[in-house]
Amino acid sequence: MPGGGAGYIARMLDIKLIRERADFVRQRLASRGAGEESPVARCCSWMSCGDRRWARARRSRRCAIARPKKSAALIAQRSLAEAEAKKQEVRVVGEQIASLDQRAAETEAARNRVLLRLPNLPHESVPAGSSAEQNVVVRTQGEEAGVQFQAQIARRAVRRLGLVDFDRATKLAGSGFVLYTGWGARLERALIQFMLDLHTREHGCTEVSPPFMVGPQCLEGVGQFPKFKDQYYGVAEGDEASKLGKLYLIPTAETPVANIHREEILKESELPRRYCAYTPCFRGEAGAAGVGTRGMIRVHQFDKVELISIVKPRTVTPT
Repeated sequence: MPGGGAGYIARMLDIKLIRERADFVRQRLASRGAGEESPVARCCSWMSCGDRRWARARRSRRCAIARPKKSAALIAQRSLAEAEAKKQEVRVVGEQIASLDQRAAETEAARNRVLLRLPNLPHESVPAGSSAEQNVVVRTQGEEAGVQFQAQIARRAVRRLGLVDFDRATKLAGSGFVLYTGWGARLERALIQFMLDLHTREHGCTEVSPPFMVGPQCLEGVGQFPKFKDQYYGVAEGDEASKLGKLYLIPTAETPVANIHREEILKESELPRRYCAYTPCFRGEAGAAGVGTRGMIRVHQFDKVELISIVKPRTVTPT
């Protein structure tokens, strides 16, 4: 099925790791060959400033909280006028505490936005490389099948066989969509059924059918927000713009399935947990237009069977 993507769970990097081993973080990100190591220095500098502001706000808050407690003990011992003055002071301090809480929360949120844009670190066993040609083959299985016929461009082949109608798909929803027809629609459905049966019957996966819309926290949980936020479809109820962004169409079943155990602690004895799920997937695919992506690649909607395994971490080494 068209589409596809990497199957891993992203998370915010540990702030302690960045503070204490910034050079290590920079070196591992550089191994990806994507220039993602450059923000680390700015991140460290910003965090240092942000941490100081956050710490000052928290200290001021603690001091502010202590003042009403001392004042309350004196109110009963003073005159009515003095008591009223102390009550007013308590109210002012309460407002200060609320303001300090907001300042601390804003600083922490800003710091987290910086951290969330840093990708996962490749394992130290992963070789450095800047292109697919530098990937290392871990293992191979079976033999590559030889093509005994004249290969055709997929776009032409599916048109000739009447499997897909690109023109009418464009009429329905604009460019970047596919209308499967006849045997094309049956083949799509059969492939979905085949993959679900294979992984539930032979590989021990539990099939789940998740929502096709999720909250932004789920997209953040798998590392898709905030970096790729401009490529996702926000959902609103009717024309209520105020509700836009509370839900998003999923870009892959990974997003809801990987969040099934969000904010849960699983015992090692409960692992592995293996799930498979079919969902339609929706992506803006910003910047994907071009000759190399015509046809059924980089479309805005496609079907996919996703596999998610929650397991104890281990290193896979070449054999």
